[in-house]
Amino acid sequence: MTLESVARKDFRDALRSRWLLGLTLFFALLIGGSTALFYGVLLSGAGANSETLFGLTTAPGGLFNFSYAGMLGFVLALIALVTAHGSLIDERESGTIKLLLSLPNSRRDVVFGKLVGRTLVVLVSMLVGFVVALFAMLFTGGQVMFVSYAGQVALSGLLATAFVSIGVWLSATSASQRQALFGTVGLYFIFAVLWSTVATGVPRLVNWVVEQLGLTALTAPQIVQMRLFIKYLNPLRAYETLVAELYGPAVAARLFKAGLAERLTIESTFSQSLPFYFTGPFILAILVAWIVVPPLLGYRAFEKADL
Repeated sequence: MTLESVARKDFRDALRSRWLLGLTLFFALLIGGSTALFYGVLLSGAGANSETLFGLTTAPGGLFNFSYAGMLGFVLALIALVTAHGSLIDERESGTIKLLLSLPNSRRDVVFGKLVGRTLVVLVSMLVGFVVALFAMLFTGGQVMFVSYAGQVALSGLLATAFVSIGVWLSATSASQRQALFGTVGLYFIFAVLWSTVATGVPRLVNWVVEQLGLTALTAPQIVQMRLFIKYLNPLRAYETLVAELYGPAVAARLFKAGLAERLTIESTFSQSLPFYFTGPFILAILVAWIVVPPLLGYRAFEKADL
């Protein structure tokens, strides 16, 4: 067996357990169903295009911000983590990992084969949901903007892959199924809830340290830029920002969900020149890094683990 064989076996196991079928039905209902409802009922005959829903944002800069991409990102992240978090630790606790490694498989084949297999499970089910949504738009009279729609599908695939990578890393470094489960819940809570608090607190801490050292305090624009940069290190925020750029100006996408004070402080600076670490390629590189780095760290830990 090779990496490809491990991935194929993992995918077949998902088929036999009906996990793939369940995910496919879930995404078909979530993405396809919401699309049919939006265009077939809420906007029936209004001549809307795909960007009306998939680029939907409400109350930018307000207290209650919402974007369809953000909602989809939260769901994709959770599904990907749940799909991948037991990929290796389940094999270890059941003892089948020894059988898997008794075949001509290296530990690298197992780790990255699991990564590929679990990624395919999530991507296939997600793609079915987007295909159902595509036909729902066509049948209800919605115009499909194929460039932005394909871009969002591709970015959604990258986000799902990133969280599968994180899940595989978590599975490779956990000592038990319980630890992997708690780690999954904790990581998701950090990404989905706590990250904004960290992004707000770190600049304040840095500014306090600078002042204690008798150095020049950070300016308001520098504090806002640091806060936004930390937020973009979150794959969820990176994804949402890149999707927002598909449907509007780059500056507006960077300031999406920023508070009124932040917008007033930094908008003029961004309009003059967008720093390279806020450009689309750089934020895309952050998202790709979340795909590449976690499984490498997971492989390193798994290679040293006593099985």
